[in-house]
Amino acid sequence: MDPTTAPPGGSPARRAGRRQRLVLAGLVAPAFALFGLFVVYPLLSGVRYSFYNWNGTGPLDDFIGLRNYTYTLFDPQFAPQFWRAVGHNLYFFAVSMVLTLVFGIGLAYTLLLQSEKASRRYSVVMMLPFTLPPVAVAYVWTVYLEPNSGVLYTILQALHLNALAAPFLGSGTLALPTIAVITAWAGMGFPVLLFLASLSDVPQDLLHAAALDGAGRFRTLWSVLIPAIRPTILMVTTMNFIGAFGTFDLIYIMEGSQAGPNYSTDVLGTLFYRTGFGGFGTTAQSMGLATALALIGFVIVVVVSAGFLRLQKRFAD
Repeated sequence: MDPTTAPPGGSPARRAGRRQRLVLAGLVAPAFALFGLFVVYPLLSGVRYSFYNWNGTGPLDDFIGLRNYTYTLFDPQFAPQFWRAVGHNLYFFAVSMVLTLVFGIGLAYTLLLQSEKASRRYSVVMMLPFTLPPVAVAYVWTVYLEPNSGVLYTILQALHLNALAAPFLGSGTLALPTIAVITAWAGMGFPVLLFLASLSDVPQDLLHAAALDGAGRFRTLWSVLIPAIRPTILMVTTMNFIGAFGTFDLIYIMEGSQAGPNYSTDVLGTLFYRTGFGGFGTTAQSMGLATALALIGFVIVVVVSAGFLRLQKRFAD
């Protein structure tokens, strides 16, 4: 054999690299298969359904093109409901985001100042609401906020603060911010851990320099630590935005599919539910229309989240 001729199958290093790629493909293939089956296929099916006037059963034989989308966005009967729901989702995001940033960073900074043992113990306590199922969270808070005999009502009565004993879940003005606050409380533990991890990674040189300059704890937090964890803040913002547009369970459990009172807590999730499955006060019922509505919401989430991720990457560089 000519010594300059490569052996069949290439050099040993090339054959080893090929075997590694095959092993890696074998390990990744099941995950890709599950992702395609449970994410990609339903998404593509939803895109297809949105082009039909389809009630959820039977064949797809009434092709209407983009009419479901134009009906959702511009029809004088349905479009106001859609834009009202989008506005409620954005309001939900704004309230929960402010609470998450203020209390999340504040709690994380407080834990940073504690001993490692105390910090670990308090972190576990703050994660408990995050681990509770939404049904349990909704039930507990419904009992607390009962306007006649609830825990909060009783406390306010005992403190002679009767003017504050409002029907929080029965008020068209208070219901949405109340549920937003409950959602932020239930999910606060995870952002706190993210902020705590980021604050712990801030170089000690920056903290020593701030201390030498005479900066107090608040000044150090505001001028040194928060700018250093901006990528984490943007990541939490992205997660909160996605969560705000995916909210459904607490509103459905606490206010029903009608998102009462008088649709004051109506979001895209509850509007989709009524549109797809029907319900009292439903303007239009069609699974194709509901799918188009959901896809529009999906596009909003993807576009805005991509912008947040782009900002996060810029601050991380």
